Amino acid sequence: MFKPCLLALSAAFLVAAQSASAQPMTEYGRPVLSGVFVSFPHGGTAFRPTARQEAELLNAKDADLVTIKGRTSTLKPSAQDESLALARALSARSYLVARGVSPLKIVVNFASAADFIADNSTPEGRLENQRVEVELVFVGN
Repeated sequence: MFKPCLLALSAAFLVAAQSASAQPMTEYGRPVLSGVFVSFPHGGTAFRPTARQEAELLNAKDADLVTIKGRTSTLKPSAQDESLALARALSARSYLVARGVSPLKIVVNFASAADFIADNSTPEGRLENQRVEVELVFVGN
């Protein structure tokens, strides 16, 4: 036999579940992605986007999610390179927060010796690999 308080709790849960399912679900459109890659000089951590990159980041505060990925051009991961990748990502985060982006919307990721986008054997390629990727996600409703 059920105890009265357990029956009352079960009935309350059933009513809450029925009213929740009766509410219409919000439908969202397909996410829209945009972003920039900002390169860093060897060993650099100051986030300095170009004028074009700054213009692309102007609407970052309206994004629903901002993902920042710090990267290095090292071939073997090390604690020093991991710290460098993190410092680059945090520099970009500080830049965006100072321009009105909610820190609650920002996810920071970092890695060294990973995600090369250019030939790492040339100075130009290493410069491209020493970067922060800022991805903006907008979800319309």
